[in-house]
Amino acid sequence: MANEKMMTGEDFKHFFAPLIEDLKDTDLVYFGNADLTFSRIKERGPIEGPRMVQIEFGEIYKVISD
Repeated sequence: MANEKMMTGEDFKHFFAPLIEDLKDTDLVYFGNADLTFSRIKERGPIEGPRMVQIEFGEIYKVISD
């Protein structure tokens, strides 16, 4: 996996902590351009060294037949 598709825990907290602190239970959050659905969060290891966490999304799309 390319590093440009990852961010450090420090960067993640920098971008998301202020949002999470102010987020109300009734606020709505959407992903991508509203074309992604949240799937799950998964620990990816390693046993030793920096922790790797994967946040998975699914894509919403429509199949168009001719």
